[in-house]
Amino acid sequence: MRVPSTVRSNRLRLAAAALALWSSLLAPPASADLFSDDTPLELELSAPLGAVFRSRENPEYREGTLAYRDASGAGVSVPLRVRARGKSRAAVCSFPPLLLNFRTRHLAGTPFEGEDRLKLVTHCDARQSYDDYVRLEYLAYRVLNLLTPASLRARLVTVTYADSARARALATRRPGILLEDEGRFAERRGWTAFEGLKVDRAKYDAEALALLDVFQYLIGNTDWSALEGPSGEECCHNVVPYTRADGAFVPVPYDFDSSGIVDPPHALPDERLRIRDVRQRLYRGRCRAPAELAPIFARFEEQKAPIVALFDEQQGLAPAVATRARNYVEEFFAVLGDEQRRRRAFFDVCDD
Repeated sequence: MRVPSTVRSNRLRLAAAALALWSSLLAPPASADLFSDDTPLELELSAPLGAVFRSRENPEYREGTLAYRDASGAGVSVPLRVRARGKSRAAVCSFPPLLLNFRTRHLAGTPFEGEDRLKLVTHCDARQSYDDYVRLEYLAYRVLNLLTPASLRARLVTVTYADSARARALATRRPGILLEDEGRFAERRGWTAFEGLKVDRAKYDAEALALLDVFQYLIGNTDWSALEGPSGEECCHNVVPYTRADGAFVPVPYDFDSSGIVDPPHALPDERLRIRDVRQRLYRGRCRAPAELAPIFARFEEQKAPIVALFDEQQGLAPAVATRARNYVEEFFAVLGDEQRRRRAFFDVCDD
């Protein structure tokens, strides 16, 4: 007996649906975005790190592997290349920051799927006190994430570093920060990174630039410029300007290790600023009318509770360090809440 065409069509659709369901059960689960989880990721980085460190003035990539354990506890290892990066930190740190360059074809199903290059902020010095400096810089990124989506995402990691050339560990379970790649950030936002020597202040989105100015004051950071880079270098200094579809520029900062909230021993203020140390806040934004900054201050006030809570909730942060950092943040909000102190901080002393 001939089967009607409608019955055959229904059978084919059911068979196709069953095959699709079966395939989905067999397929590996899609990996979560690396920065969607704030649980510290435990890693082991193996490479000829001695050679990497020695080449910091003229960084060269070296072959290595990055290992971790998946949800089942099984060990996973992915190949990559590693080199030293940074300028100021590479010069003062015995353990320089690193750049991880992945082979993307090996990343399917791993937390690093979709990544290409990642900056790794390291502990800089062998002393255990430097672990807290890493955690505090990580929290600076978290604070900015609370204030604006126009900010780089960060993931705290715990890393064991093995020198493959000498078959020994150089550092065990030290905290680090994986920082979102600037190109990936641009892709995620649909923006374009600016390339050039200087940016005209008028090209910036006024609200975004004002928020940056106040944020840098909050964390006590003066080591930055959204307008130009060091003499003869491309713009800008510890800030990347991005161009939106409407042509407006948005400043996105990074590198907060020299800020007052972190306050490592190597952080020194620029002598031209006439401040005692990096803990002394200095507003480096342009002169604005109180009405122009009022909505920016309001945004910070709205996020006060979650910002302060970050320093109480961060695991691994020494209690005394957490208290000192929280007090530093609360002092910022005390300035916002006092009309005279607010005027002296933001309106009596500012750039033209």
